[in-house]
Amino acid sequence: MADPKEMTFLEHLEELRWRIIKSLAVIVIFAIGAFIKADWLIAFLTAPAMELDEPVVLQALKVSDVFMVQLIASFMTGLVLASPIVIYQIWRFVEPAMGKSSRRITLAVVLFGSFFLLAGVSFGYLILLPFSLRFFTALGGGMVEANYSIHAYLGYVAWMLLAAGLVFQLPVLSFILTRIGLLTPAFLRQYRKFALVAILIFAAVLTPPDPLSQLFMAIPLLGLYELSIIISRIVYKSGDA
Repeated sequence: MADPKEMTFLEHLEELRWRIIKSLAVIVIFAIGAFIKADWLIAFLTAPAMELDEPVVLQALKVSDVFMVQLIASFMTGLVLASPIVIYQIWRFVEPAMGKSSRRITLAVVLFGSFFLLAGVSFGYLILLPFSLRFFTALGGGMVEANYSIHAYLGYVAWMLLAAGLVFQLPVLSFILTRIGLLTPAFLRQYRKFALVAILIFAAVLTPPDPLSQLFMAIPLLGLYELSIIISRIVYKSGDA
């Protein structure tokens, strides 16, 4: 006999739609507030390029470029500030698949998800972005002047910081997938060597060609993977998976 409380496929879609709308509304509200300080945000996001040994020249190649980068900077800030609410909405949508849950678990997911997102964005800004800029600006060997469109630069920064924030969600994702039953600590341990190779390749691509920089990049990512294994083992042994 079907559970009368179980939602149909269309009801799931409707719930997903409203949770997306709520998340976007909060992001837009924070983005509007951030737009007031858009000039400061642009200065902050362009600082890594300005602090290079040979600072790059950022140019507005279109009439609308300055306005567009203000929108990009404001939206990025809105997304980071709204991340606790966005993570909460995502969690409440997938929570029914977890079986038993509690407010304590919900609070932990929101807090840790927000923490790791902020840590990832910080890692991207302080480590990934300067390393990648040094690498790419050095490719010209001094023969090519580094003049970039500020629109293209901010788009690259947005992609880099978003990617770093998502990568740092690995421990939270490990918790959720283990509770659902789609992931086990044995699986993560089995594929540890493949993850190691992928992380080293990723670090080698985004850092200058010296072993110290590559290790400096790879160690935090390896730490995230090991933390994901530990979290998966704790959840799995607790019987929640």
